[in-house]
Amino acid sequence: MLANDTSPAGMRGTEMGLDDPFPIEKCSGRVRGAVLAEFQGRCPTIREVASISDAQWLTVPNIGPTTLEEIRRFISEAPAEQRLQNLPTMDDGELLSRLNRLQRELNLIASAIRARISAASFRNSSKQNNTDTA
Repeated sequence: MLANDTSPAGMRGTEMGLDDPFPIEKCSGRVRGAVLAEFQGRCPTIREVASISDAQWLTVPNIGPTTLEEIRRFISEAPAEQRLQNLPTMDDGELLSRLNRLQRELNLIASAIRARISAASFRNSSKQNNTDTA
């Protein structure tokens, strides 16, 4: 045991590791339902939840930008050293591959946002045209 009760066991309750269960009990009902549905009713680990890209999460029923933000907030509570533990051992090719994957995800998200904006603009212009002709 270390001084001032800073043993690893004593510190365990204050920070989450990636292999700890995802804190589903702290989530809103919408996030809880979506996560449980995605993992067929079982509570996943933080690592499992973190391994799903934002683009994939946005295709899950009841997951939108707000609920995704809630999920990511719980993931980010895991210590940064654990979240990034694989990066120092990655070679340039792996890092480049990861960068490309993240850029593709970002482009998918940007495209989805543009499509929603475009659809909303179309709906608004249609409503405007309908009220003008009435």
